[in-house]
Amino acid sequence: MEKHLKLALSLNEEPFFRTMNPATVARIANYVYHREYEPRQIIFFPDDLSDHVYWVREGRVKITRASGEGRELAMQHLFPGDIFGEACLVEKGKREAYAESMTSAVLCLMRADDFRRVVAQEHEVTLMLAKILCRRVVEVEHVLEETVFKTVRSRVASGLLRLYHRLSKNDRGAIRITHQEIASLVGSTRETTTAVLHNLREQGILHMANRKVVVLDPVALEHAARSS
Repeated sequence: MEKHLKLALSLNEEPFFRTMNPATVARIANYVYHREYEPRQIIFFPDDLSDHVYWVREGRVKITRASGEGRELAMQHLFPGDIFGEACLVEKGKREAYAESMTSAVLCLMRADDFRRVVAQEHEVTLMLAKILCRRVVEVEHVLEETVFKTVRSRVASGLLRLYHRLSKNDRGAIRITHQEIASLVGSTRETTTAVLHNLREQGILHMANRKVVVLDPVALEHAARSS
């Protein structure tokens, strides 16, 4: 069950809004509220209405698409400051993916109608959203290039490296993720991905335990990511 936070959280600490004019943030604050989610809790399902936009305040969130045959594709792993659900700008239909909290999470929510109004009226929000979506397009292009030209070993290393660079200092290089989630993220099978992870562990690049991958040697991991 989702929980409503009693504590009022300031938007000034949200990375998405942090650099905006205080007057702009004050106007936007009238439209947002926060919710707390438990680990592995579903935030929305496919076919749910696209009625909210979300920002990750604390924790991590995974966006996944599933095929009719039961296969899954992890589209995004989201960290504090990331936005999701913004597709409501171009459609008022239903979701096409799952959103799931990977850890305990606090999310900032805005109703879709309010978000469309804010984007139309607040140029700072429009500019920030454009920057984020452009970065996302570049990342998708990189992942597509890796899928076509790189080996599974290189793709696994690249995927882990991207997650590693998003970690906070408190995580100490520990990525909370399963073998299946890594496989889904890089478009491989769990068996092949596990074999790659064991090889990286044997080389002293990673340590694995309790649904965590700890990066011991980020330089060596980057070298593995760049190899063909």
